[in-house]
Amino acid sequence: MSAGFSLKKIKTKQTLGQKFKMMRGRKQVSLLDAEIETKIRAKYLEALEASDWSKLPADAYTKGFVLRYANYLNMDGAKVLDEYRSERVMAVARDSDMILLKKSAREFGFIITPRIFIPILASIFVIAIFGFIIYQVYGFAAAPNLMIFSPQNNSVIKEESIEIRGLTDQAASVSINSEKVAVSSEGKFVADLKLHKGVNVIEIKSTNKAEKEKALTYTVEYKPKTAENTVENKTN
Repeated sequence: MSAGFSLKKIKTKQTLGQKFKMMRGRKQVSLLDAEIETKIRAKYLEALEASDWSKLPADAYTKGFVLRYANYLNMDGAKVLDEYRSERVMAVARDSDMILLKKSAREFGFIITPRIFIPILASIFVIAIFGFIIYQVYGFAAAPNLMIFSPQNNSVIKEESIEIRGLTDQAASVSINSEKVAVSSEGKFVADLKLHKGVNVIEIKSTNKAEKEKALTYTVEYKPKTAENTVENKTN
């Protein structure tokens, strides 16, 4: 008893087969003895006591076995027959539901069993491994990605130096006009480049471990403010 509650054992209703077995126990006879007395084969008596109606013959014969066995065990034959009919109907309904379920599964496709599931799982694993290897090989053999955020291509700059910012693959190396620049673990890079007056050609190159490379060429025109002011003054 705990917290004001008491535990009670829930009684479950005995099946007809359990009643047969209990009454035979009280009579203290074996299945072989019961077979000799009732002229019902022991395998059928065992099926009756297990309520396994699938192992018994047609309903007309089984009813005869049930009544004969009930009389032998001194049980109420009419009551036993009613219990038999009730349990038999339930068993038939249950079997019908199982047949419909299996039929629906076959119509849908197939029933997944461990014998089918394990090879499917192994196949998926193998395909995933090969896919990963192919992806790695392709990524290793392909040229690296390279994006430039600034400056804009074909732009005009009034300052003497510009900041070049971009993004490439991780572990790739970057050079700007053949000068290597630092690359972060995320593939980002930033570098300052001094310009000369006029048009400047900037070659930005990214190279991965497979020596595959991608190069972008940008042109930037450097027009100093002083030179621009001189031109304007001459025009005026």
